[in-house]
Amino acid sequence: MECLKLSFAALSLAAVSTFAGPITTVPWNGHPGAASFTFDDGLHSQTNNLTFLDNMPDVTVTFFVCTNTMGFGSNTQPHLNYAKKGHEIGNHTATHKNLTQNADLNSEISGAASKLRGMGLEATSLATPYCAQNQTVKNAINKEHFISRGCGGSGLTGWDTEPDWMQIDSHYWQQNGSTVSAFKSSADQAASQSKWHVQLNHGVGADWDVISAADIKTLIEYAVSKKLWVASFSTVGAYLRAHFTIDKAAATNTANGFTVKWTSPHAHMPKSVPLRVKIQGAQGKTVSQKGKEVKPNSDGTYTIEFMALELEVSGEPIEVKPFKGAIEIPGTLEAENYDTYAYSDADGKSDETGYRSDDAGIVKGGSGYALGYTSADDYFEYTLDVKKAGKYKVVINGATGNSTASSVTVSVGDKKVETEIPSKGDWVTYSEVEAGELELAAGKQTLRLTINTNYINVDWIKFVDESVQSSSSVQQSSSSTNPAVSSSSTLAESSSSATNAIVQKVALEHGVTMVHCQVFDLNGQLIKSANVMAGSASEAWNLVKTGLRKGAYIMRYGEADREMRVIQIRK
Repeated sequence: MECLKLSFAALSLAAVSTFAGPITTVPWNGHPGAASFTFDDGLHSQTNNLTFLDNMPDVTVTFFVCTNTMGFGSNTQPHLNYAKKGHEIGNHTATHKNLTQNADLNSEISGAASKLRGMGLEATSLATPYCAQNQTVKNAINKEHFISRGCGGSGLTGWDTEPDWMQIDSHYWQQNGSTVSAFKSSADQAASQSKWHVQLNHGVGADWDVISAADIKTLIEYAVSKKLWVASFSTVGAYLRAHFTIDKAAATNTANGFTVKWTSPHAHMPKSVPLRVKIQGAQGKTVSQKGKEVKPNSDGTYTIEFMALELEVSGEPIEVKPFKGAIEIPGTLEAENYDTYAYSDADGKSDETGYRSDDAGIVKGGSGYALGYTSADDYFEYTLDVKKAGKYKVVINGATGNSTASSVTVSVGDKKVETEIPSKGDWVTYSEVEAGELELAAGKQTLRLTINTNYINVDWIKFVDESVQSSSSVQQSSSSTNPAVSSSSTLAESSSSATNAIVQKVALEHGVTMVHCQVFDLNGQLIKSANVMAGSASEAWNLVKTGLRKGAYIMRYGEADREMRVIQIRK
């Protein structure tokens, strides 16, 4: 698919100052339709029995909770855990009263919204209890939420006609009468008619209006199989509402392109609304928002940030340049020093340290700064100045609090290395990881750091000249010119008959015991440390050498009252 072409050469700037609608939103984020699965009342049966969603990273759902009843007080943390994974927590009022029957609307709606926001939730949407609505209720909802879910019909909303935002219809699963086949039919209609299917659920495997965990899993998987965009109620709703705003936005010509500005349709839109659009007249030009270039997708569309509220198309490319000069290699690349405008950060969480002025996440890391608030597919680019062509060992210092290890990729041209950052349970405990080696040409070139898994902090990337390490002989090191080697060091030479041989075995005074080992390169840089059960230098080396690359290393080891150093060779 190509962007529509529009020649501006024929437009007279003196006669034409604006034109209408150069931006067209791609329906349903590039899918044939959309589906949102919502769960009312904040029930334990929902949070307990929807854990299969952890294996569906591209699917998000919505939990509409009552802040002061229905057990949310005892089920708050499980809901917050779902929110951390990208699912939505919406407002279902404070006490689940019928809002049309003399309810205190301020307490029920605004009070509940305020409580949710106090937990760090955006609370951009609401679902009315009992689906009870009238104009007074809608007006009260509109003060706090950009969208509200009702129920009672087919649950299908079209793309082309603007709906009543305070009463989006939903298909209500009821314990008696609802069938999987009927709800699959709704998904079929959404896919074939370019519509948004919203499903209302209550208990999952227990409580009331129960749907089994197996059935809801089947329906979500079916929606995915139909290529529907399966996302939370506010995510799809904000995309749809943004479409009706931005598609009408007029452009104003500039000397070498045009700008488009628009206003948010509601004060409580989500903070971020990524929008996939076509832009007439953008071909061959630079598209940017807030000074940051937006590169086209492979099909010629653009993914823009609706909440930036403006867009510029110009004939002049944005100047991308090193943030603090080209980074000399061999040396250390500080991850926060990516080139100006040379990054993609989906989270859009701004630098809270004041170190950078853009919207990428910078956090405190060690004694300096690090990249943080990262999402999968984020990337950051750096200008390198490689002083000598050759092979370089790549070492990455990163941290993640994810439950499992998370990965990043470092690439220069068509060469790349990928490695996993081990999980230490938080984002402040960093680990140095050898990622492999890259062969680099001399001169200036661009490195790209790609985040492969959500929520990884990266502090720095170090490039170590492999030729320096490999040319360092054991005989030179034995003179102890390196500060990491003391005069009491014992030299262990390699054997020609073994790939990782240690000829000399140094026994510890107390036999087999817990030994603290530290492994350094020949420049004195700490590579690895570990506590192992060993009775000699050779036993300790065999336990700590796993994962080390070929080369010479200094191993410092010993018991509390005795410390020794040996040089080891890993072939």
